[in-house]
Amino acid sequence: MQSKIDLKLLKIINVLVVSGSVTKAAQLLNLSPGAVSYSLKKLRSLTGEHLFIRTKAGMKPDATALELSQRYQKFCSLAHENNADTIEVSREKLTVMTFSPMEMLLAESIFNLPTDSSLYRYVFLPYTASIDERADKLKNGIVDVDIGGKLPADKLISKVKILSCDVVALSGVQNKALPTQLSVDDLYRARHAIWNVMIDYYCHSIRNAQKVGKYIQSRDVGLISSSIINMVTFCAHSDSIMLIPEMFVPMLAKKFPVQCHKLPAEFDMKYDCYMHFNTQITEDEQAMKFVDNVISNVRDLCLSP
Repeated sequence: MQSKIDLKLLKIINVLVVSGSVTKAAQLLNLSPGAVSYSLKKLRSLTGEHLFIRTKAGMKPDATALELSQRYQKFCSLAHENNADTIEVSREKLTVMTFSPMEMLLAESIFNLPTDSSLYRYVFLPYTASIDERADKLKNGIVDVDIGGKLPADKLISKVKILSCDVVALSGVQNKALPTQLSVDDLYRARHAIWNVMIDYYCHSIRNAQKVGKYIQSRDVGLISSSIINMVTFCAHSDSIMLIPEMFVPMLAKKFPVQCHKLPAEFDMKYDCYMHFNTQITEDEQAMKFVDNVISNVRDLCLSP
């Protein structure tokens, strides 16, 4: 095996080891599957090894592939240790994966900071419900910050709980027929706007979870959307309602003609919002301080009347 292998090829092999799929690796690297397959073929030629075995569970790396992946991770670790000052200065952008109401809160929080809001270029990526995809993008440095439901424990990912809150119903202010405190019958009669991504709502009792599950499956649906903001707009100008974490209500009520309704005790749902980040970002003191200030502002906005 050649001792010198291009860093770009090492990165590709590392992502393949983590993801176990050419297609998924291509998505994480923003390359075509053909480009990843070509790079893998080149690596096989350089190493003289097959590198991966195809199984039902995906591509299984052999000892050489694991060694190359570890070589790439070691290089990245040493680069951060030896060039911390350079990394801090050279970081030009922060890439965030989250859903649209949180994007709005982050934007408002960033521009309310006393420090220069143009410190970074902010890149927002579409949120996905896939836990594996969210974790892979964090571990491979494609995403700096992920905000949403809690991800499983991983040594390469750190997490901070932003808030825990109730789940409420949202409707347009012109919808006078709905009381502030909804009943079970009110919910079953209402027409709903729903998100096409499964969100991590939960209950504190099995009986309530059973009732909520039945309600979720039998809702009268008027709109299915990939955008929560589109759902809010739809509800603001129709008789439909939507479920949403209460933490977003203060911000949305200021920007849209909407109102909040408490759910009945039988449908007592909760939501926990977490910020996740690659542990390597903790070595960038400037970025960590900036993100910490932004999250503090987000909490204040969520708790404001």
